[in-house]
Amino acid sequence: MTSAQTTDDHDPAGSEELGLRELKKRQTRMAMHRAALELVVEHGLSAVTAQMIAERAGVSTRTFFNHWATKESAILGINGGEGAQAIASLREKLLVMPAREAMRSMMREAIANVPVDRGLRELKKQVMEQEPSLHLVSSGNLQAMQTELVEEVAEALEGEFARDHAVILVQVSFALTRSAFAISMRRGIDPVRAFDQVLTLYDGSDTEI
Repeated sequence: MTSAQTTDDHDPAGSEELGLRELKKRQTRMAMHRAALELVVEHGLSAVTAQMIAERAGVSTRTFFNHWATKESAILGINGGEGAQAIASLREKLLVMPAREAMRSMMREAIANVPVDRGLRELKKQVMEQEPSLHLVSSGNLQAMQTELVEEVAEALEGEFARDHAVILVQVSFALTRSAFAISMRRGIDPVRAFDQVLTLYDGSDTEI
């Protein structure tokens, strides 16, 4: 077998196994996220521990920390690896498309990876209303990610005001995404569909959404 054949050959069984592992990881992560939210509703944020979350989700504390840095990250569903994946995706897209399209494509991709579970989203909304301090944690993580995205976009732009342009592109993209999730919740539609509708409206189309 030549080296070219080795590179080009596809292993369906291996790909399937990889897909199943990733699915299992996602299911485990979502079970812990749900458990964390339920426990906060039942006991309050200060009383909840990583061990409690792990036990409710049926995993070990070690498994918990393999997925989450803190109990707050499990409650909010913030996984550092997903942020890094989004930034890497944006970096690749900026090589082949304009900055605005690259940001939109990356955000749409990220939205598509968010599990559609209306009950879970309602539970998180309840927790955020019950525990205002979590907004500070969420805002801090969001700001850190936006800062990294701005750096990536600014490098791809030219001109004296490239950074200002990058800041606007990133902030608008996140605003559009928030609108999409709000519409998705209100209308009970898929978040990706809602995102596409928001873009249609924002871009000034006369098409009714």
